[in-house]
This record gives sequence, structure tokens and C-alpha cells, in this order.
Amino acid sequence: MAFYRKAGFWVGVLAVVAVGHKFYGLDRPLLGHHAWRQADTAALARNYHAGGMKFFYPQVDWGGPGPNYCETEFPLYSYVAAATYFLTGPADVVGRVLSLAAYLLQLLLIYAIGKRLLNPRAALAAAFLFALSPVGGFMGRAFMPESWRFAASLGAVYFLCRWLEDRRTSDFFDAAAALALAALLKPTAFHLLPLFVLLALRYAREELRSPAPWLVLAGTFVPAAMWYWHAHRLFERTGLTFGVWVAGDKWATAETLLSVDFYRKMLTENLAANVLTIPGLILAVAGVVLLVAHRSRYRFALLAWLGVAVGYLLVLARGAYYHDYYALPLLAPAALAGGYAASEGLKLFRRNVPGKAAAVVTGLALAAAVPAFTGKFRSFIRVNEAPLRAGEYLLTVDREGAPIVTYNDGGPQWLYYCGRKGWILSPKGPLAEDAALMDDFLQRYYAEGARYLVVDINYYGLMSNDLQRYLDEAHERLALREGFAAWRLAAAAKP
Repeated sequence: MAFYRKAGFWVGVLAVVAVGHKFYGLDRPLLGHHAWRQADTAALARNYHAGGMKFFYPQVDWGGPGPNYCETEFPLYSYVAAATYFLTGPADVVGRVLSLAAYLLQLLLIYAIGKRLLNPRAALAAAFLFALSPVGGFMGRAFMPESWRFAASLGAVYFLCRWLEDRRTSDFFDAAAALALAALLKPTAFHLLPLFVLLALRYAREELRSPAPWLVLAGTFVPAAMWYWHAHRLFERTGLTFGVWVAGDKWATAETLLSVDFYRKMLTENLAANVLTIPGLILAVAGVVLLVAHRSRYRFALLAWLGVAVGYLLVLARGAYYHDYYALPLLAPAALAGGYAASEGLKLFRRNVPGKAAAVVTGLALAAAVPAFTGKFRSFIRVNEAPLRAGEYLLTVDREGAPIVTYNDGGPQWLYYCGRKGWILSPKGPLAEDAALMDDFLQRYYAEGARYLVVDINYYGLMSNDLQRYLDEAHERLALREGFAAWRLAAAAKP
């Protein structure tokens, strides 16, 4: 068979195109989609690099002048980026390249899993749909550990599938090790444990009579337990956290699960627009229908994976509602289901006229996913450079790196691009109107070392006249420019 007729050749072409496309705008600042999370991750790397590479003491920019040790997920990604800085110098592009490497691995793992559970053509179509996920592609180049976490999760599923076929003990150990790494990077990766149990009960029940597999699975908790115990000790010491366990804004509530708006947004925005695209979602649903109707050895494996992913979304319903990347665990099994539907549909072209029509519709659906992906992806990488401009301006008035207070939507990107430690004030409650309350905060932070206030111009416009007047009278306004305003703080009497 000619090389260009083999699915493996085309998955190689797909990988080159998909990864190459992500280099578009790779040198832009981390001020696009999920800028707050990217800035936090990049700040960990920069603080490691500048602070002696103390792995067990990750530091953020917020919370004061420092050291700001913080309860975070396992910071391997940021630490590797920081180590790379010794070769390249601090650069945002380093983190993005690290993410792209893991994204490439994800793409190849999707294909490898698809070949084992389905067939080469379905696996290729699944990899194609995976590559056209807007938020999946964005996370594949974001300065965030998600790309590494999902690569490890897919590695766990891949080795689990190998173990189901060959029963090699080493494959089960590899699957458990990959799951342990994924859970270290993000504890929510433990949602795959039910999949391990379900597939083992279905395909390898005899092996479960031994305590060894159960002990190995129990062992996956040990590294995560050790790290998160240590991380929580940091939280008790400093009060700073990424909200690893304080997840009140992530868990499902009865109100969320009974809300029509939750399902509307999940279906029409998070899944149809961000995770799968509309054509991808249609193909995924068609694939589920075909998998239920067709008898194959591993249809249960894929349906179980989909079921576990849906269950995860329901458990973390509020997190999935507010953050599109929380829905990414559904991407891989949904892409595989869509790939199966695409391969079955395209096969019909050799049949009668209705079959040819079905094949043409399938091809059009695959083609339509391309512009749907491109438009959404470009919106994700569009940046607001105001924090960058504010940082450049501050360098002209203060080169000592004095701590600052920022007033924005709560994101740390203003601190990160100003290159300083400090505090974040968010315009919630009465803070946008109450000058006395603002003064309480600013005087407290001034006493701890803050010397400048930097305000997102969007939120400056929402301040009351009394609050704007207080800032100009009690402090020295330095700039009121496109994107930001800045003041030099002074110890002043209460308004």
C-alpha cells in the first residue's frame, strides 16, 4: 500500500499542521483567554527562577511584598519552565512551547487509543476533530499545566487499553503512574479511577481477584496526598491559595443541576462553541448512537469513558459552567465517538445514492468544523495589552520594583506584567463607590510597602465621582492613559 494511503501518514501531516498552526501569535503576551490563570502559572516560574529554585515553595505575585508562598497544584510545569529560563532567559514563549509538546503528545495518543478501541480511519477522524477543538487548541499553547495534565490522563487511558488487550503487568503500572502524575498536576484527574474499575470489571475480571491491581490503584493517591498536604501547610502559613480545596465555586449544587441555563450554556457555548464546535458535537452524538447500535468488542470502553466524563461535568457543574476548560475531559472520548461516526459515514460513499449522500454530509460536517475552530481560536488569542503598557510606564517612574496595588477584575496579570509583588483589589460590593473603604485598604497596604496604585481603565470609569476625587486629592495621579490609570500612594488622612 502506498504510504499516502495509510492513516499513520495522515496523522503525521495532521500533527504538523495542528502544532504549526499554534505558533501563530506565539510571542503575544499572556493577555488573551484565561489571562488570570496563565499569569499565575507564569509568575510561579518567574519567582522560582529569581528565588533560588525552591521547588517546595511556589510563590505568587499577589498577597503582599513577599515571600508569597501559595497552596497550588503540583508545580512541575512551572518549575521546568523556570529551569529552562537559565538557558533562554525569562520568556512567556517557553511555557507555551512546553504546552505545545504535550499537545502534540495528546494528538498522537488520541490516534493510538482510537486504533485500539475502533479502527485506524476512525482514529484519524477522531484526531482531526480533537485538533479542531478551540479551547483544546488554546490550552495546547497556554502557559498553564492543563496540557501536561491531559497528556498524562490520555497516557493513563492508553496504557489501560494496552493492559486490557495484552494483560502485561507493566502496562497497568504505567497506566497507574500516568494517572498519579495527572492527579498531581490536577486532582480532578482522579475522575478516571471509575473508568479503570469499570473496564477492568468488564474485560479483566480475573485479574481483579488479586489484591495487586487494587493496591496499585490505591497507590496513585500517595503522591497527590503528600504534595497537597504540604501545599495546605503553606496555605495555613500564608493564607494564599489557588483554591485547590476551597472549591465552593466549582462543585455542583441542586440549584445548578436543576437550572435550564446550566444545560443551555454547557450545550450551546462550552461544548458546541468552545470544546467541540457544532459539527463536532453533531458527529459525537451520532457516534454515540452508532456505538449503542453496533456490536463491537470495545464499544463499552468508549461509552464508559463518555459516561465517566459526563459524570465529572455534573459533579463539577459550577466549575464547568464558569470555566470552559473544565469541560475538556469530555473532549477525547467525544472526539473518538465523532471519529467513529465520521468513518462509518464516509464508508457509505461506495454504496447506493442515499449512502453517497450520507457520506457527502459527513464530509461537509468535517469541513465545516475548520472555520468554526478558526474563528473561535482567534478570539481566544486576542489580547488586551493594558497591563503590559502599565508595566512599561511604571518602569519610567520607579526602577526599584516597589510593591503596587492593582484594581481590576481580580486577575494577577497586572502584577505579572508590572513585574512587581503586591495586592489585588476587585471592584466588588461597595469598593467601587466607598472612598473611606478604599482608603482603609490603601493605607493598610501602604504601611506594608505599597507605593503605587494601578487601575484598569474599564473599572476606573465605573468608580463613583467621590472615589475618583478621593484618589486625586489623597494621592498623586501619575497617568490617565489608554487602558490604565496610575497614582503614587501617600499616607493621607481618611476622606
